[in-house]
Amino acid sequence: MRWRALATIVDARHATTLFGTLAVLERSRAQTVVVRAEGQVRLPAGVSEPKKQPNLTNPKFGFVYNAERLNSRAAMIGFFALLLLEGVANKGILEMMGVVVGKGVETTL
Repeated sequence: MRWRALATIVDARHATTLFGTLAVLERSRAQTVVVRAEGQVRLPAGVSEPKKQPNLTNPKFGFVYNAERLNSRAAMIGFFALLLLEGVANKGILEMMGVVVGKGVETTL
């Protein structure tokens, strides 16, 4: 495997190259950097390419991409609507449902 990295740097005093990776030493001025890699990729010795792609089964129980995306968006809209409702009413959702919160445990010592 032979790779050759070519780097074109506008201001060579403020940038260096190391194996195709650019290290900018000073970032006070705007610089334009173009990096190109040429060569062919070969697999290491003893490694073979897969013979065929795996067969993916159909999703079960309704867990498909579109349904999950729609469900997550509906949950986000509901969550922010709840935050807006609590902000407008100046009460929490439990207080709006009639549950008394924040009064502590009524026990005497």
